Amino acid sequence: MSVTSWGKCTIYVQEVGSKKNEWTKLPTPKDGTTTVTPTKGDTMTQVEEGGGIVDRKTKKSTYEAVYQLFIKKNQSQPFKTIDGIVEGNYRLAIQPEDAELPGVYMGNTTIGAEEAYTTESGALITYTHSALIPEGDAVAKTVNSKGEDVYCAYRWRVITATKTTGGKYALTFKKPQDGDTPPAEITETYAET
Repeated sequence: MSVTSWGKCTIYVQEVGSKKNEWTKLPTPKDGTTTVTPTKGDTMTQVEEGGGIVDRKTKKSTYEAVYQLFIKKNQSQPFKTIDGIVEGNYRLAIQPEDAELPGVYMGNTTIGAEEAYTTESGALITYTHSALIPEGDAVAKTVNSKGEDVYCAYRWRVITATKTTGGKYALTFKKPQDGDTPPAEITETYAET
């Protein structure tokens, strides 16, 4: 068992608005290519004459998750791309090697794809998930200091995957340990038809 969320990860995706708890497990990415990069929001300041700062506000950070998948013989890519564009929006869950540790959750992302080839690495596609605010997503919900529900573009979540039929997975999520409070189960509702 690990102490931190490192090592070989497993990546799951699901189209936003799916009616069932069915996630697709992606092929194992190229070693060392799975990253999540935050970009700190711009800071705005109000300055008075003489240079004194009256007020300061920082905008929300943005997040991108990136990984590379090999183009392999007899294996389809998980997304249909047209000139670097993947149509639709997707949820993304990155589970660390030790599934008891928190992983990455983005409840609404757009995806870009860059296809490349080198003689050293072969054929690869770099997928970039740009996180959006997932309004109404129970997994992305938190409460602000005013007691209001807020939906976050990026959350740490303990991710449990259970294989189902047709090669799909059902995912459940827990909030990570918070001081003395143990991980808490998050209930999602799917409108299965």
